[in-house]
Amino acid sequence: MKRNVSRLVLPHEKATALMQSVVVTDVEKVVMPLSMHSGKNAIPVVSVGDHVYVGQLIAKEDGDVSSPVHASVSGTVTAIEPVKTMGKTVDAIVIASDGKNEKDPSIKAPVVNNVDEFLQAVRDSGLVGLGGAAFPTWSKLAAVKKAKINTFLINGAECEPYLTSDTRTMMEDGKYIEMGIEYLRKYTGAEKYVIGIEKNKPEAIALLRERFAKDDSVVVEELDSYYPQGAKQVLLYNVTGKVQKPGTRLADLGVLIINVTSLAKLAKYMEDGMPLIDRCVTVDGSAVNKPGNFVVPIGTPISKLFELAGGLTEDVERVIIGGPMMGHAVEDLDEPVVKATGGVLAFNKKQAKLFEPSACIHCGRCVENCPLSLNPTEFARAMTLDNEEEKLALLKKEQVTLCMQCGCCSYVCPAHRPLVQTNVAAISFVKKHRTAR
Repeated sequence: MKRNVSRLVLPHEKATALMQSVVVTDVEKVVMPLSMHSGKNAIPVVSVGDHVYVGQLIAKEDGDVSSPVHASVSGTVTAIEPVKTMGKTVDAIVIASDGKNEKDPSIKAPVVNNVDEFLQAVRDSGLVGLGGAAFPTWSKLAAVKKAKINTFLINGAECEPYLTSDTRTMMEDGKYIEMGIEYLRKYTGAEKYVIGIEKNKPEAIALLRERFAKDDSVVVEELDSYYPQGAKQVLLYNVTGKVQKPGTRLADLGVLIINVTSLAKLAKYMEDGMPLIDRCVTVDGSAVNKPGNFVVPIGTPISKLFELAGGLTEDVERVIIGGPMMGHAVEDLDEPVVKATGGVLAFNKKQAKLFEPSACIHCGRCVENCPLSLNPTEFARAMTLDNEEEKLALLKKEQVTLCMQCGCCSYVCPAHRPLVQTNVAAISFVKKHRTAR
């Protein structure tokens, strides 16, 4: 395996990178899904008719891989009902805003004196990975109790086209990134911190290098602008030269990765006790009139974001939450912003045109461009098998569960085959069999 294992060059489309983020608080209602994270859904602790305040706990975490949900506006709970979000249907708490944005009077900075209290504070904050995976941050950091962590990789790659919300964090919240590193240093004992940023963000690189110029433990590393540079396996290899083997954890290598915005949010919570209630979202695409970055309450309908961005053009064809490579298309503009929503994109008919798939020509481009050298054509062949045991055996042999669903295979396929969608179906098939057994 060679260094810079990912070599797929995509159009950057970072037109909003230098646009100051706009803070928005006047929303009429928010929809707070009980699943905005990896793991089990949160459990409601409020009822219809209850009055809630900004930052108030409205759903508690359920188990070791779960995350609490907090009200992002003050107002009245009007419903607890199913909504569609992130490609699935889950229950959500609907809050009608009273327009006052009154803070929960019980909110205060957490008292932290040791690693256990630090982990509990991170747990109470509702923080999850804000780079896309949305894994509960406290659960990830808990690895410091079992393994010696020497290095933190702070992920500022933001390799998806269009998205610039992490860029704005690096340019606007540098002091919180610095404070976040100090909290990690104090309570995890890690000695080295590497902030990985793609070289297409020179302004962010310059600002952070200036901030950490006198701190030898912090390195701001300029990464080549290849996709998916921000994927954990790719970032790990390109920065450290290490490889995470199947069945192992990053912590086994003495390394943990945290998204740069997650780190800044962690520091803010430690300072004032306000949990994760808002999100900077990039609004862009060929069908958006005035692209920009907007900090909005979590649960804000994406229709509000397009309103803030001057509306959509008449030839809008497709709307995506997330980036164009790993995001998902939406049917309803009332779908809410969730914790991991870094962008909302809208494209016109010309850019959103779908090609008809044709027969595989066995060119090998999908394998060549897969960051992990997986074989999507074998996954697709397995999914055509009628015998489920044979199908399962082939998918396991080809290690389909390692697929990160980055979309590189679909992007380079000259036959326009829906490879990543097939990969997702294959992973689901394996996981269902694993659960059943």
